[in-house]
Amino acid sequence: MAKDIQISSSRPAAVKARKRACPEPWVIGLITFLSLIVLAVCIGVTVHYVRYNHRMTHNYYSTLSFTSDKVYGEFGKEASKNFTEMSQRIESMVKYAFYKSPLRGDFVKSHIIKYSQEEDGVLAHMLLIFRFRATENVDTKNSIIQRILHEKLQDATGPPKLDPASVEIKKINKTETDKFLNNCCGTRRSKSARQSVRIVGGTEVEEGEWPWQASLQWDGLHRCGASLINSTWLLSAAHCFTLYKDPARWTASFGVTIKPLKMKQGLRRIIVHEKYNHSTHDYDISLAELSSPVPYTNTVHRICLPEASHEFHPGDEMFVTGFGARQDDGYTQNHLREVQVDLIQTDICNDPQVYNGAITPRMLCAGSLQGKRDACQGDSGGPLVSPDPRNIWYLVGVVSWGDKCGQPNKPGVYTRVTALRDWITSKTGI
Repeated sequence: MAKDIQISSSRPAAVKARKRACPEPWVIGLITFLSLIVLAVCIGVTVHYVRYNHRMTHNYYSTLSFTSDKVYGEFGKEASKNFTEMSQRIESMVKYAFYKSPLRGDFVKSHIIKYSQEEDGVLAHMLLIFRFRATENVDTKNSIIQRILHEKLQDATGPPKLDPASVEIKKINKTETDKFLNNCCGTRRSKSARQSVRIVGGTEVEEGEWPWQASLQWDGLHRCGASLINSTWLLSAAHCFTLYKDPARWTASFGVTIKPLKMKQGLRRIIVHEKYNHSTHDYDISLAELSSPVPYTNTVHRICLPEASHEFHPGDEMFVTGFGARQDDGYTQNHLREVQVDLIQTDICNDPQVYNGAITPRMLCAGSLQGKRDACQGDSGGPLVSPDPRNIWYLVGVVSWGDKCGQPNKPGVYTRVTALRDWITSKTGI
């Protein structure tokens, strides 16, 4: 039975209207005046803070003589183990000199770019980077920098034995600094702070993060990745050229997108390793010579090649990059992606549950035994890279093969660059 609902209406009690009191004009003027004063003070404080705390980057080219118990040829070759160790020692001495000085808060880093031989020793060529407040006198800072190096480096303990009196510095601009850095192998631009996941579903990268990455395209379509190892040579996988052999139909593009691209070059010739075995994937390495040299820029330059004796270890930071699919049998991506992977010991990778003895001395495994972090189709030939203690990046491996993409117990398999380092030198002279 429906229940009747009674709705009663009530009228609100009458409220006596009150006249709103308006402030006097002088009160309004006073409030406005005080508000303007507060606003002016806030703006002044902000401008003062920005002016006196804003820092600008200043770069210097420096030379420093030294003597060493090592023969120049042992560390004169860029990217060699001895080059890295010598550079670390000198950079540490310079860093410590500034950390004991009034410029401790202004010093950013030192970076050895090369060595040259002198009659009585060796000359280290070095970049010095500082961040000074915008209001500070740069000319005064220049003389302070040189005086600190002359004085503090006298306390440095070698080897090598430095000659502090030989230090010379010259102010250079950003364009000159970039040119020096871009001519060094393995340098890259700092990336934004973000979590890197996987190429199989992974993370897009920013321009300049992986400047040695190339896209190899057959008749304009992406087929494989490659790494720029000097201005005229790319390193890639042999299987990329099994069916597609005519260099005239290949092009190499650079930049983080395939379209639009940063730079494009044709190929003059392709060299596939003579022992490449398609069925076992052994010796899966190739070289492609560009039709003309690539000019180095902030976003396109070369990766370092490790010496044959260089050892990489599980736990070393490693990344693989590529334009490949985000899932098995997926499509090529237009934007370059990255994934951080773990180096997996060969005996583990040869376990019956993993690849059951298929990993040869020319191969290495990287990824995750739990799956999900992996390269995929279209990433073949691309770089697996790792940094040294100076944050200079080296080519560890070349994307070669694997069982599908991102599957548990099926990590990516890469051609081991150190195992074929001598072959690379024999073909390119690098």
